[in-house]
Amino acid sequence: MHLSSCFRSVCLSLALVAGVASAQLMSGKNFEVVRVEKAGISQGRVDSLAQILAQQQAGGRQLPPEAMQQVRWAVVDNLVGQELLKLEIKKRGLKAAAAKVDSLMKLFKSQFPSDAKFNEELKKSGISQAQFREKIEQQLLTEQILEKEVPYPAAPTDKEKQAYWELNKKKVAINDTISGAWIYLKTKSSAKDFNDKKELLKGLAAQVRLAKAPFATLAAQYSDDQEAKKTGGVISKFTAASKGKNFVSAVNKMKVGDISDVIVMDDRVAIFMLTEKNDGKYDSYKHQIEYILRMQAEQDRAKKLKSYLDSLAKKYKVQYLNKDYTPPEAIGGK
Repeated sequence: MHLSSCFRSVCLSLALVAGVASAQLMSGKNFEVVRVEKAGISQGRVDSLAQILAQQQAGGRQLPPEAMQQVRWAVVDNLVGQELLKLEIKKRGLKAAAAKVDSLMKLFKSQFPSDAKFNEELKKSGISQAQFREKIEQQLLTEQILEKEVPYPAAPTDKEKQAYWELNKKKVAINDTISGAWIYLKTKSSAKDFNDKKELLKGLAAQVRLAKAPFATLAAQYSDDQEAKKTGGVISKFTAASKGKNFVSAVNKMKVGDISDVIVMDDRVAIFMLTEKNDGKYDSYKHQIEYILRMQAEQDRAKKLKSYLDSLAKKYKVQYLNKDYTPPEAIGGK
C-alpha cells in the first residue's frame, strides 16, 4: 500500500471538488455524457476536471485543442474507472482498516495550523469531515484492489539491465549516432503560440526532472509526433546533425540521462532526453535500457489495467452518451 500515493490522490480530490462545483454552476453543462450503472457523469464535471488538470500540467497556460482532447478523454477514463471500482469494492464488501484511515486523517489535519482551518478548507470544498473520511477510505480500497489485481511493476534491477545489454550489445554499431526520446510541438506563425509552447515544454521537462511524471507518458500525451503514443517519443540511431544546428548545440552539452532545454527548430520546438551514445560502452546505454524496460513495464500494466476495467464493465453497465466524450478505446467500449 502506497500511503504517499493515497495522500496525493486525496489531496487532489479535495482541491478539485471546489473547482468542479463552481465551474458546473457557471457552465450549466449538466447533461450526462457517460453512465456507469446508476451513476451519471456530466459534461460539466468532465470539462471542469479537464480544465483544472490542464492548468496544473501547463502551468496555467492554455493547451492546444488536440492536447485538451487527450486530457478530456483521460478524465473520462479515470471517472469511469473510479465508478467501476466503487461498484466492485461494494460488491466484495471491502472495508479499509480504521487505523489506516485514522492515521491518514491525522496526517491531513497536521498540514493545517488548527482543526478550525482544516474544517474551513473542507467547507470551501463543500464536503464534511465524514465525506472526506469516505474519500480516504475509497482511495485506500482502490489502491488495495488494484495492487492485488494489477500490481505496480518493480523498478528494473541491475541484473535485468545487464541481461538486456547482453542480449542486445551485438546489435550496437559504434559510430556518431545517438538515441533518446523527444517531445516536439509544431509552431504556428504567431509569437504567442511560439512562446506558449516553449513554456509548456519547460513545464513538462520540469515534471520529468522532479520525477512527477515519466517522459514517455508526457510524450504520448503532448507530442505532435503521432507515433509517440506507441513509442513514448523514442527516436533511435540518428545523428544530431540531422536535426539541425540548434539540436547539435544542445546535445553537445548533454550527458546520457540529461534532458535538454527547449530547442528551437525550423517549424517546431522540442525537448530531448539523451539516453544513448553509441560508443559501445554499457554505461552509455544503461539509462536507455532502464527507460525501455520501465516503458515496457508501464505499457504492460496499462494494458492489464485496461483489461481489468473492461472485465468490470462486463459486470456493470457502462453507457457512452456523447461521441465527443467517448475515448477511442473507451473502457467497456465495443
